[in-house]
Amino acid sequence: MALAESFLRRVHKLGIIPKVVKVLPIISFCFAIASVAWLLVLPQDGQFRNTYISENALMPGQVTSYFRESEWNIVRGYRTETKKWNYEESAKSNPMLESWLTDLGLKVASFEDEKTNSSTLYAVMHAPRGDNTEAVVLVTPYITSTNEDNIGGFAIAPALARYFGRMSIWSKNVIFVFPKDGHASLRSWVEAYHTSLDLTAGSVEAAIVLEYPKDSDNFDHMQLFYEGLNGQLPNLDLINTITTIARNENMHVGIQGTPGEELTRRDYWSRLRTLIRGILNLAISGLHKSSLGCEAFSGWQIQAVTIRAVGTGGPDITQFGRIADSTFRAVNNLLEKFHQSFFFYLLLSPTHFVSIGTYLPSSVLLAVSFALSALCCLANGVTGSQYLIGMGSLLMTFTTIELVCLILAFTLPYLVETSSDAYGQSQWIILAAIVSTAFLSLKLISRRVVPLRLSKVATYSLLAFSLYFIAMLITTLLIVHFALAFTIGLCSLPLTFIQPQVTAQIRDKSSVIKTQVRIIACLVASSPVTAIVLLGYFYNGEKEAGVVGLTQRLLTLWKELQCWTWFVVALGWLPAWISIAIAYTFGTFEDEIKSKENLKTE
Repeated sequence: MALAESFLRRVHKLGIIPKVVKVLPIISFCFAIASVAWLLVLPQDGQFRNTYISENALMPGQVTSYFRESEWNIVRGYRTETKKWNYEESAKSNPMLESWLTDLGLKVASFEDEKTNSSTLYAVMHAPRGDNTEAVVLVTPYITSTNEDNIGGFAIAPALARYFGRMSIWSKNVIFVFPKDGHASLRSWVEAYHTSLDLTAGSVEAAIVLEYPKDSDNFDHMQLFYEGLNGQLPNLDLINTITTIARNENMHVGIQGTPGEELTRRDYWSRLRTLIRGILNLAISGLHKSSLGCEAFSGWQIQAVTIRAVGTGGPDITQFGRIADSTFRAVNNLLEKFHQSFFFYLLLSPTHFVSIGTYLPSSVLLAVSFALSALCCLANGVTGSQYLIGMGSLLMTFTTIELVCLILAFTLPYLVETSSDAYGQSQWIILAAIVSTAFLSLKLISRRVVPLRLSKVATYSLLAFSLYFIAMLITTLLIVHFALAFTIGLCSLPLTFIQPQVTAQIRDKSSVIKTQVRIIACLVASSPVTAIVLLGYFYNGEKEAGVVGLTQRLLTLWKELQCWTWFVVALGWLPAWISIAIAYTFGTFEDEIKSKENLKTE
């Protein structure tokens, strides 16, 4: 006890606490820099691991696939017919497809989806050696995720069904699904399969979405997509199985849209590009203009990937079919669900990855940065007793803001979903959001329109609580949805610069206008509305239409895919931003006596 008292007296005598408080903004910023630097280090040699098969029972590439040149005429025959189809009207093509599958001895059924006003045909091939409790799924959407007709896919799928039917090795049922697209139509079928469909085939272990949007015999390479909804990823063993089989077929594999000329590169910059795009794509999973298909299986413990043939002049179409064949035969060997390998990882290339224990500290450092900024706000403007006394009003204020955001979180999607012109409704919503962001960010205009003033204690307390709220939001999400947690933290980082800017202006008597311009820039840059506008404008190159389309997809995401990204933004990021904007715009950062003295001096 005496030692502790001596230590505290020494600390007080040397004035260490005021010195630490003074440099807290710098320490906070250093933690944010360290967070980004941590990710930048991961693609360096020695920081990542080579992929490997954890489940020995899979044995990818250990069997001979006979889906080869002998099936060429079958594939070409189906393709000759499928080239005549109108892929925009899948219901007209389903009868012919149904007759093919019925002739092959499969049980065929159709799912009529009222939500999407579409008909999804599916067929079940019962395993001769199974007990009808497990299944694998091969999905062939009429329209691919690149908005093209899936001509090659509809040539391969019935050919594979014919080929599978001649084999007696299956211990798992095989389900063939033909939805209109890989978005809401496929998601509705997956949901109905687990709830209301009469024709089922047991628990689904794995799923492959097949996209071959060409009528040519050859393609250049295969693109692999694996992002699920709400931060979910397929077991790494499934991805490793597919890439191993592709290598055995002398086929190049790309992930995260890797261009063909970079497929053989394995340098730092290619790995970094893949890492960054992987984090971004996982953060906005479900928000793409066209869903990848594998997203539709999220939430049901189904390991799903999408494979797409890209380019021309390389491997032939039967090799693409052998990827699905060999993968299903590997999964067919499993006696239990996927569990040996990783469910949380980031891929740097098809053969390199980092596990959760390696990349997780970057989000932790970012959360610490916000927590230190919150502590800095309290240390600069509020004493401990003042903070405790004002806790009731602080919670009341923040809860009110949260309730407003809660109402918006349910009202805005309802307006879009029930509107006859969803695009036009989304256009008005994003326009109103932009105007509201500008209003809250412009202090001179807002203070004249709204006669609201916060005391110094309330101002600093609200700032601190909001920053700490973001820190807790990142901490809550960092394991289940690292990509979204890190993205929100990085986009919100300018909010940590506001209080140091104000404090420096008061202390140094610097230009008020310059400080206000910098703070307005911080508020605008950190707004979720700004993130939506920039992402929609630049990500797919659609400019204004991309912004409105992204807004519409974000608001309808929960109803169509049960993805909770909108609620994280509306109930996590948005209320914290509004609270900080209100604290700055309507707050008081100086004592009233000092403010009056400054006015007299001026």
